[in-house]
Parts: sequence; structure tokens; C-alpha cells
Amino acid sequence: MIYINIDRESKDSLAKQIYSFIKESVLCGTVHPGEKLPSSRELSNYLNVARNIVVESYEQLIAEGYVYSKSGSGTYISEGVQFQRVKIGNIQKQKNDKKYQSTNIISFRTGIPDLGEIPIKKWAQMYHNIALDIKSFQMDYQNSFGDYELRTQISLYLNRARGACTYPENILITNGAAQSFSLLCQLVPSDCYALVENPLSYGILHTLESNHVQIRPMRLDEHGMVTSELPDNPPRLIFTTPSHQFPTGVILPAGRRIEMIRYAEKHNTYIVEDDYDSEFRFDGNPIQSMQYLDPERVIYVGTFSKTLMPALRIGYMVLPNSICKQMKDAKFVADLHSPTLEQLTLAKFIENGIFEYHIRKMRKLYLKKRNHLICCLNRTFGNHVTISGAEAGLHFVVSFDNTCFDNTLMHKIENKGIQITAINKHYLSTELCTPYDHSLIFGYGNTKIQEMEKGIKILSSML
Repeated sequence: MIYINIDRESKDSLAKQIYSFIKESVLCGTVHPGEKLPSSRELSNYLNVARNIVVESYEQLIAEGYVYSKSGSGTYISEGVQFQRVKIGNIQKQKNDKKYQSTNIISFRTGIPDLGEIPIKKWAQMYHNIALDIKSFQMDYQNSFGDYELRTQISLYLNRARGACTYPENILITNGAAQSFSLLCQLVPSDCYALVENPLSYGILHTLESNHVQIRPMRLDEHGMVTSELPDNPPRLIFTTPSHQFPTGVILPAGRRIEMIRYAEKHNTYIVEDDYDSEFRFDGNPIQSMQYLDPERVIYVGTFSKTLMPALRIGYMVLPNSICKQMKDAKFVADLHSPTLEQLTLAKFIENGIFEYHIRKMRKLYLKKRNHLICCLNRTFGNHVTISGAEAGLHFVVSFDNTCFDNTLMHKIENKGIQITAINKHYLSTELCTPYDHSLIFGYGNTKIQEMEKGIKILSSML
């Protein structure tokens, strides 16, 4: 009789205990192939349990192939199921990233909106109402392009607010800009490459690298990408942030935009316009998108991470006709489509005017934050700092006289509770780093106004 020890106080059922014990005995070789197990009646009597409990255990073992049953003969151990089970290694428990949560940290992180001003109650109410009214067909798998109503609302918004030239049929909904970039990587064959601004955002860099796309950096000056130096050997994609370059904040002038588009037309290259935060322009109206100039050469990438909340994870691409099918197929393979309820809610959010009202409200708040931070910097450092790229967005660059922000200094700053990034970390080629090697990037979207002066004073004490 096989020895089985059962614990009647265990949270596991008796059937599961019997099943688990026999399975482990089979795997480790305690019982051998072809060996007969006790009948269900014998084992139930031996364990003093109901027979149906043993039958349930045996049926599960048979279903998984550890044992087999011979009609009229009994239950036997299967061949080829002895295996020394590999135990999982030590797991390092993940902790919450306290450096983003601690109340003692003064954060000048870039790309984060004011998380305390998100209209979450309106969003929750609208989401709830849509979930209650959703039609049965909307709960099925959906078009990989995304919800048509959301694409319609995005198209209308871009045409009136960004001066774009879009149609719902050319808009693909994604799970944020990162997925958009990842899908676009499929346009780059292994023998070609992508041209990127230098410096550039971590997001674009990491996405291209993880998709094994060859990268070449392009020099920037005070007007953005130096288009007169575009290479004779053309790239497949050119990644650019023309309306508010990240991280320098410079704006690409019309002449260079046109020169880049002519280059793309000549060499069958696509321009990826990353329009990540241009809604928040403080000096004049938002800069018109490049996509308007040539919808067949420019791929417009947008996101709601800065205008609403990063946790939403909805972005979009406005695609040239020539690559719509390829990108739809790529999205289908990636994850079929983006979450439907969030798309329906966002469509209603835009249609009802809540989205654009929120942008207008936040533009005023960010202007106030920007001005206060600039005042704090000027009051503390005077003419020893130069501020650039402050005309739009949620960050600007500050250059400090005679201060090199190397790793040692940046660690000291972090240890003092200041979260900030040196611009030199965004460069692919350090020889192109001048004149920003003495510069920090100040993000202020989610920084409290009352914390700004304190943070600047702490920073001043270390420089």
C-alpha cells in the first residue's frame, strides 16, 4: 500500500492532497512505471475518506497523464513521467519604487503631468456609465485599428488644435507612444537604420535598441536638427520632436522642416513626428504639426500621457496610406487591439469637451509653475544660469556656469532628495554634447509650487 499522509486541517482539499502526493511520488521516482496503484476502494478505506475523493484524485492524475487506467485491471504509473523537478531560484522581492513615492523627495522629473489635477472623478463616472451601456458586440474582439468613434474624435481634435490633416481611417490606436515606436520598428529592415536626434528621449532609444534597430545620431544646434547634414546614405526612419525637441526644448523652424520632408520624399524615408507635449505652449499658439505639410511622408505619433495621465496607456499614430495595412497587421500580432472600454471612455471625454477644457486649465497651471520655477532660479543663481526651451511643454533646460554634472555630483544631488536629470545622459555621442554638458533638465509638471524654492536652495548649496 502506498503511504500517503493527509492533513485534515489543511486548506487544501483531501482530493488535492492525494493527487499532489501521488504526482510528486511519480515525478521523483518513488513509484515506478507500470507499478499498480491501490484501487480507489482500498485507498479510501486505508485513508478513511470517502471513495469519491480518491476517484477524483485518480481522474485528475489520469487527465494529466501521470497514471493510466486499464479496464477491469486497475490504475498504473505511466512511462516517461519521472522527472527531477527544477526548483525555482531565489526570488528577489520587488518593492515599491520609493524614490518616486517618498514625501521627502523633491522631483523635477520630466514628462509627468500634475497627477493631482487629473479629472479622475469625471473619468470614473463616464467609464462606469459606458460599462453599463456597452453593447454585446463591443465586448467581442475589435478592429486592430481601434474604436472608430475614438479615431474620429482624435482626427477632429488634431485638425482643429494641431493644424494636422487627418482622417479616422489613417489613425491607429496604440497602448502609448512606446508601442507606436515599437510597431514602427518593423518598417526598418536589418540592412537599414533609423536616424535620431542627439540628444533624445530614453523612450525612443530603448525602444529602438530593444527592437534591434540600427541607430545613427544627428547633430542639433540652437534651431534643432541640422538638416543640411542629412546623410547621403538615407535612413528608413527619421525620429524627430520638431515642436518642442526633447530634451533641449528647441523648435525646428519651417525651412528645416521643409528640407527634411524634401529629403524624405527623395529617398523614400518616413519622418516620425513625436508630438509629445506641444499642447502646452505658453508663448503664442501651438506650433503646427509637420504632418500637415506631407501626410504621406510624416507619421504623426501622439499620446494622452501628458495631457491626461500616464496610467491611461492610450496613444495613436496618424499613418500614411502606404503603411496603414502593415501597421494594422503589426498591431494585430502585438495584442489584437487596445482596451475597448478605455477607448470608448476617451472618445466621449473628447466629444463632450472635457478633454480640451482640461488642457486649457492645465496650460494656465503649467504656465504658473514655469514662471515660478524660473523666478526661483533667477533669484538664486542670477546671471550664472541660462534657461532655454521654456516656451512650451513640461520642462526646460538650465545651463550652469562652470559646473560639470558628472556621476559623482548627480549622486550627491540625489542623496539630498532632489530628483533631476543631467542632459548629458541623453546623448548618444558625447562629442556632440556641447553646449549642454553643464546643463540640467527641470521638469515641473508634477512638482508642487511650494516645493520649487526649497529644491532650488538645496541644489544651490551643492554647486
